Amino acid sequence: MHSFNNRLKAWLATQCQMLGDVSAAILVQLNEGTAHTIAKWPNADAPGEPLQLLLTRAIAKQRLQLEQLNEESYRFAQPLMIDGVFWGVIALEIRLADKKALTAALKEIKLGQFWLQFLLHQQSPANEQQPPVQALSSSAHAAQASDQLSVALQLAVKLLKENSLQEVAISLVNTLASQLGALRVSLGLIHKQHLKLQAVSNSANFDSRTQAMQAVNQAMQEALEQGMSVTYSLQADSQTGGLLVRAHQQLLQLQQVQAVSSFPLRKNDRLLGVLTIELDKHAQLSAEQQAFIDTALPLCGGVIALWQDASAGVSQRFAQWLGARVQRWLGGENWLGRSVAVGLALLLVAMFIPATYRVTADAVLQATEKYLVVAPHDGYLGEVLVRPGDSVKKSSPLASLKDDDLLLERRKLASQVQRYRQAYDAALANADRVEAAIANAQMDQASIQLRLIEQQLQRTKLLAPIDGILVSDDISQKQGAPLKQGDLLFELAAANEYRVQMFVDERDIAAIAAGQSAHVKFTSLPNQLFAAQVKTITPISEVREGRNYFRVELLLVGSDAQTALEILRPGMTGSGKIHTGKRALGWIWFHDLWYWLRLNLW
Repeated sequence: MHSFNNRLKAWLATQCQMLGDVSAAILVQLNEGTAHTIAKWPNADAPGEPLQLLLTRAIAKQRLQLEQLNEESYRFAQPLMIDGVFWGVIALEIRLADKKALTAALKEIKLGQFWLQFLLHQQSPANEQQPPVQALSSSAHAAQASDQLSVALQLAVKLLKENSLQEVAISLVNTLASQLGALRVSLGLIHKQHLKLQAVSNSANFDSRTQAMQAVNQAMQEALEQGMSVTYSLQADSQTGGLLVRAHQQLLQLQQVQAVSSFPLRKNDRLLGVLTIELDKHAQLSAEQQAFIDTALPLCGGVIALWQDASAGVSQRFAQWLGARVQRWLGGENWLGRSVAVGLALLLVAMFIPATYRVTADAVLQATEKYLVVAPHDGYLGEVLVRPGDSVKKSSPLASLKDDDLLLERRKLASQVQRYRQAYDAALANADRVEAAIANAQMDQASIQLRLIEQQLQRTKLLAPIDGILVSDDISQKQGAPLKQGDLLFELAAANEYRVQMFVDERDIAAIAAGQSAHVKFTSLPNQLFAAQVKTITPISEVREGRNYFRVELLLVGSDAQTALEILRPGMTGSGKIHTGKRALGWIWFHDLWYWLRLNLW
């Protein structure tokens, strides 16, 4: 914990040095509502009581507190938000040229807050509890770590002030080459999944196609593929720690240097690139230099990641966001996320599997021919011999009409015919031609009426016109009811062939064609499937439940057609499926939605 406090003190000192003319500063952390002073600058007694009061107000109100002492002196307290949580407050007393400089100072504090957040994330309680491995005094070790952190923070701030990613890369390699005394420092960054050489120290321009640059790139690839730092030197060429160092060995031999080291550049778990250092004066990096690199690289990685994110296009940002989400969902022990991902992958693969597309619609069984038996003339219903559903043969009796009035009318007309014949005979005997002609005309008229009555008497017996099934309503309970000529009495369906009528939604009618195979299942026979074939598509539509449907007629085919004559009855309802061909499962599942979107967004 002591070393971590030293880091926070170094951070406060760096902020004061960057801001310029700071006379006093204090850093306070809030822990469970209690304020703890972490660091003071320039010494433990520097902050006075006015600065303490301003800091107390900033903690209470959790927002910036500003006081102007005179035209050039200001005192302010800035809350520090770490991961969206109120972590603490930094309070400063500073001399500034004008109010514009105050805005710049507050911006510097905002940037410094980023590095403070990084330090807090780097804090490891497990490491803090470990004993020191070297017999150094705690004060010397703390001072050394503080100096390294201060230099690393200054490097990061320097990089933040650059105007582009290329300038950041050049500044980084030049600064490290000068700081480490290296012959050459090279930086390669990952761009679209490929490592690209970005900057080489002390070289404004370089050709990545040269042998030397290709050797550097291969060394970077070697470290990148292993995900670890790789070092190769002449003195320790046999101590590789199990890592592949062939590319580093070739680079060392080609450039005639003493050592080559490559360090992966990261921000958290995200690989950004590789930094390669070539030494010609020393066989390897010293412990202090190695500690400085370990401290500086995470800070520099954060700056480079900021520039990469800022310069990335919309597609790249989306890919990075998606990659981070996928890593969070599928990484670690997130079995639920992995299960969902596997399920989505299987669904995606299944969407391209071809399958038979079937158009499903309601179906009704109908006879191919129907005959109507109507009342031949006015009269009264007599005896009814059949009931709905009965099978009848051609010319078999169905019912009869009452003929009492017709019989009386026939007797009346028969007697009139006899009387007119006698009058005719008498006129002929008397040679009265006029009377004979009149009697003959009356006799013919009565005979015609008599034949008409005879025909009506014959039609009182209603006979079946075809072999079929009675499909009309039951009229057996209406005996004696008066009838008008043309009243429907019976409806007969031909029993020699059936057809199926389906009502297909107009969205699917384009996929239907004559000759397509189909299957039909009826509600009364759910365990039996009947084969059928599309015969015609009628141009007649009807509205059902607010939607438009077209009628499609199918004929039962194969052995099912004969079975249907025996067990099916006209009027049965069910469901039919017409096989329209092969389609991808994704199209079958989502084409309705796609068509709806195209129609409504047109």
